Amino acid sequence: MSHIPKKILAATDFSETADQAGALARDLARRFEAHLDMLHVIVLLEDPHLEKDHRDQLEALLTSGDDARRKILEESYEEQQGVAVTPHLIRGVAPGEVIVETAGTLGCDLIVMGTHGRRGLSHLLLGSVAERVVRTASSPVLTVRADAVINPEGIRRILVPHDFSEASSAALVHAANWAGALDAEITLLHVVEPVVYPEFYSVDVLSDDLMGRLAERSQEALGKAAANLPADIEVKLTVEVGRAADTITHLADPEHFDLVIMATRGLSGLEHVLLGSVAESVLRRCRVPMLAVPGE
Repeated sequence: MSHIPKKILAATDFSETADQAGALARDLARRFEAHLDMLHVIVLLEDPHLEKDHRDQLEALLTSGDDARRKILEESYEEQQGVAVTPHLIRGVAPGEVIVETAGTLGCDLIVMGTHGRRGLSHLLLGSVAERVVRTASSPVLTVRADAVINPEGIRRILVPHDFSEASSAALVHAANWAGALDAEITLLHVVEPVVYPEFYSVDVLSDDLMGRLAERSQEALGKAAANLPADIEVKLTVEVGRAADTITHLADPEHFDLVIMATRGLSGLEHVLLGSVAESVLRRCRVPMLAVPGE
């Protein structure tokens, strides 16, 4: 099964961050020969305490801006460089829900969006809209931070964190498909996390010898995971010791990688949702675009 997207939905609020995400979406649509759907959600104000006349006035003001927004969409994202683009202007109360629902209705297999909105630092979309989309979408979601660095030459180096869970294996399949289509190399990463107890327990941390053996076993396991990938994809293996989220974020340097691909569900605990811990932390701090692949 190929995981190369053929219909991409890019959500925009006309902010600089959204424009940067939209540019990446157009580039991927061109490279993947995919159709691009551009979506702007007009947020409705539903306040039961407002007088009916006031609500009607607000509705009229919102409606008066529809044509302007539609014109911006059509002019900014008209077909270019062989990319077929369809603009969508949809009204709704919750932007995240509209984005996910629209992606499903249109049959999009990739969502691209920025993580900061037009209100700047005071309105952090991540934690609201972008986070909700990543949590609830059935398709992979590619997020772009406001300060993310995008390689103008395209995606050539992909970092794939792997915790040996089924979800991570699924994310690796996505990465292999993307790497093959983009002629990119993959760095497969596993982070060995040391067990740290509060001093109150008077328990020593894992010895250096044991950590070394864990790292060796992890290297071998990464080699087995990489052996299942197509032979024409260049794969590098690396094992690091530290806290997973911090290590991944530190390694995801724009000078070394153009994209991070990781699962939103991992190995820790019973159905432990990484989003909310590792994946969410990386998502918030990643300096390159990040593709979050939902677990089954």
